[in-house]
Amino acid sequence: MTMPLWTVGAYALQLAALVTVAFAATWLLRIRAPRHSLRFWQAVLAIALLAPLAQPRSVNNPAALAFISQSISTPAIPQGGTPVVAAGLDSATIVLWILAAGIVARLLWLSVGIFRLRSIVAGATADDSLRDLTDDLTRSLGVTAAVRITDDLEGPATVGVRNPLVLVPRSVLGMSPAVQRAILCHELVHVKRRDWIQTIAEEIWCSILWFHPHARLIASKLSLARETVVDEATILITRDRRAYAQALLAFSAPQPHVMGVTPFIGHRTLAQRISLIAGEDSMSRRRAMSSAVIALTASIAITAAAIDRFPMFATLHAQSEVHRPGNGVTLPVVLTEVKPDYTREAMQQQIQGSVWLSCVVSEKGVITEVEVTRSLDKEFGLDQAAIDAARQWTFRPGRKDGKAVAVRITIELTFTLR
Repeated sequence: MTMPLWTVGAYALQLAALVTVAFAATWLLRIRAPRHSLRFWQAVLAIALLAPLAQPRSVNNPAALAFISQSISTPAIPQGGTPVVAAGLDSATIVLWILAAGIVARLLWLSVGIFRLRSIVAGATADDSLRDLTDDLTRSLGVTAAVRITDDLEGPATVGVRNPLVLVPRSVLGMSPAVQRAILCHELVHVKRRDWIQTIAEEIWCSILWFHPHARLIASKLSLARETVVDEATILITRDRRAYAQALLAFSAPQPHVMGVTPFIGHRTLAQRISLIAGEDSMSRRRAMSSAVIALTASIAITAAAIDRFPMFATLHAQSEVHRPGNGVTLPVVLTEVKPDYTREAMQQQIQGSVWLSCVVSEKGVITEVEVTRSLDKEFGLDQAAIDAARQWTFRPGRKDGKAVAVRITIELTFTLR
């Protein structure tokens, strides 16, 4: 495994641990109050974004050091052969190229979606029948936004930040004034909160981490929490729960996904949003706050544990600190020595001689890197047998200025027929 691939994999594991615990905590503690839920998932996203900055500069966990070193530092050695540079791409490089290609493809898809959205906006038209409602709501909310009718969307949507535009399907014109008011108020609250830019940012986040389902889970949880906050604000303004529930039901059928547009209501979240509107999931503010704090504490704790167990960048530091004997650096002292196995095929071929290995003995006294510098047998397994034996050796680590350090040594393992 190459260092870049390990870095991606380690972050993926950290993110999986964070989101799994966050999701479980919100379910167990029933964190459903809109504002608390939104703040909680925003904090989870912030932790995910800041995690790469919190990586340790050195590995203190011996198990993690051994695991990382074997995963990254060990050269790829075919059975019975010495490390060679492959003529083509190795598997790790192929995986990295696939990940990069996926990111590029998703970002291109996002760009195409934005251009399609621009064409939808360009084709939308004004309708005077909604002007009075729009003027009344924009004045009361203190926002400036235009409302346009479109035949290209099946649900209301808000687009833009500097010159925001509310797009509503033509079917809205046939609804009652109360439902129209609820729909427009909902979208204008989004305008006031500048939610469209957050939607685009989350789409970019999901495009970069397209391979990780937990990235999409964070985005979906944020979207739902944001919508429930807007639900709450809309009902507070319109004071008409029934009309707002009717508006949600009117657009609850599955809608084609349009990039850069958050559906007015997702059919999978309908029941939860209706129950919140009806006040069926009420919880005291104090209990909701304490539940959110407990969930956030658990999420931070598991992320810290995952960072300790699977650090992203620590091996860079470890690799740069490998010393050679001399100039105040002492040689490691062998504590456990393992003899290599003489393969049957090599004995039948009467192959004898020595394999020379360049090894790194870590601060913990274990070998973390092995490379054949003088080969004896590439065909019948003696080189690999030497490597397998050397990996089992243990040492009293070398020291510099009284501290244990990683030291590169040479080991000669001899195969002799008797």
